Amino acid sequence: MAYPTGTIAKGGFGKVYRENYNGTWAAIKKVPHYLITKKDLERECEVYNKSSHPNIVRLLGDITLTDGKWIIPLEFIHGEDLETTIFKAAKSKLLLTPTTKAIIIVGMCEGLLHLHSKDIVHQDLKPENIMVEHGTNRAVIIDLGLAKFFRYGLSSAVDMGNEAYSPPEVLQRRSPRNQLSDVWAMGKIIAEFLARVRLYTPTVCPAKIREVLGTQAYCSPVCRMVEQNPSRRSTMAGVIEELRQAGGLGRITYPNPPKDNLSVPGNNAADRRQSPGRIGRSPSPQNRNLRPMNRGLSPFRGEPSPFRRDLSPSPFHRHRSPSPFLRHRSPSPFHQNRFDH
Repeated sequence: MAYPTGTIAKGGFGKVYRENYNGTWAAIKKVPHYLITKKDLERECEVYNKSSHPNIVRLLGDITLTDGKWIIPLEFIHGEDLETTIFKAAKSKLLLTPTTKAIIIVGMCEGLLHLHSKDIVHQDLKPENIMVEHGTNRAVIIDLGLAKFFRYGLSSAVDMGNEAYSPPEVLQRRSPRNQLSDVWAMGKIIAEFLARVRLYTPTVCPAKIREVLGTQAYCSPVCRMVEQNPSRRSTMAGVIEELRQAGGLGRITYPNPPKDNLSVPGNNAADRRQSPGRIGRSPSPQNRNLRPMNRGLSPFRGEPSPFRRDLSPSPFHRHRSPSPFLRHRSPSPFHQNRFDH
């Protein structure tokens, strides 16, 4: 089997490549340093750190600055995006049985429910940002670059989400994106997935969902997800049990993916011990260096930092320790000496 590397996605904030990372495939996001501020990068890291869940893409390791680009190593999902599944059926490798559909729908909704439970708004839900893993049918929400924390009405990211999956109050500039706008987007995605048609955004409402889904068990919860008036719209917590029942599912457990989806040929244990990502740290997670970042120097191999460390903290860091990465979570991805080699 061939294991080619190369570009797997690109957008306004950089490109994503499939590359070997510590002996496994990873989706390596590379962003020119001038396109993302230190504040936004720290926010994105905090989102990943707080959103550990099988249906949310994982941050695999430390963020580094190389050749003027931020290198962000993310979990690689061996599968296809939901855009392909829904609208490019000839390329899809999924057999959409009722059980498969249920696993995908409940999985992506469980992921969104988890984000909302952590006070995180995705902001950019669309079929391209949901991957489905081949073999397990695990749905994984990806691309948290625009995700924000929503506390006390404060936004920590720019409102740049996709208009095709934006509810009326956002399109009409009556409300910023929040948890309820995520719910509306997910409702539209579920309806398109079940009907395998692209819905024209201004027409999406409960009446349209009833027309498209008919007597399907998913119709009622999806109708409540796409209410045009946000005050009548359900939360994810309000519909998740009904979605599980519609698919005949309880809690989902995912089997381990096939071994050849995880390993990179030619990399054995010795190779992984010599991987640049491991140099300078003990193999035991308990023995990692937990020092806070040196605020006077660049944490990236002595290079000049494009950001000064004396910036004012984000509003959502009030009453917290200066580093959001050192409280009950994995070590900071910005350690000073992590990559000296």
